Amino acid sequence: MSAKFVMSPSVKRSNAAKSERVACPNCAVALVIQRGDRPEIDECGFESYSLSCRACGSALAGIVDPLDDSLLLAISS
Repeated sequence: MSAKFVMSPSVKRSNAAKSERVACPNCAVALVIQRGDRPEIDECGFESYSLSCRACGSALAGIVDPLDDSLLLAISS
């Protein structure tokens, strides 16, 4: 009899440890973001990131869209 394993959401490996290409919302330069194995989760339950654009220096904030696992960036104030 073969063993069958069930992975719960807490054990399942996420897509967090991957590189993602996004564009700066201010200057449209391509940025490569390395998402971490242990992402920061904000008070609303979203995986969140903060960084600055190397081309224009804009402070950026981002969250991961849980529907399609894409990183959404905005200029932070």
